[in-house]
Amino acid sequence: MNKFFLALSLCCVSSLSFANSDDMLSKYGNLAKLATQDVKLSSFSDIDKSSAKLVDLAKAILPAFSKSNPECKIYLDAVMLAADSMQQLSLKQIEADYHLDGKLPTLTSGDCYHAKDLLVHPATVVVMAKTLKDNKANREKMKHEIEEVIQHLGLVKQAVR
Repeated sequence: MNKFFLALSLCCVSSLSFANSDDMLSKYGNLAKLATQDVKLSSFSDIDKSSAKLVDLAKAILPAFSKSNPECKIYLDAVMLAADSMQQLSLKQIEADYHLDGKLPTLTSGDCYHAKDLLVHPATVVVMAKTLKDNKANREKMKHEIEEVIQHLGLVKQAVR
């Protein structure tokens, strides 16, 4: 009988974790849509702020993702350690070190890569907003980064279901 209650409570804790992850992922998706609007309409300072909020939310999502995908822990822990300093890099550095994984451990699963990009793409937009001139071409580049993160979000959602 005790084993039954233990199994039942583990089931409920597990589904509660997934529900919390779903809530965070939904919130992230909503913020990403708002960031897309900011890229079209707002100042670079506001774009920086909305993208930084995505980075902050990704910092909450990645540890939860690692718990349900333990093969990603080492890889995503390295991303988490670099989350703040990454936003101070040049575009060339962030591309080489984090988009192309130059400073990250060996990738063990595509799901890990998609989760990583929930942090790296908005961090890239933060760097762009701080370093690039406000013009149509640069706004298009930012828009592309946010659109990519929305695509990665869809794949992350599939991985946690």
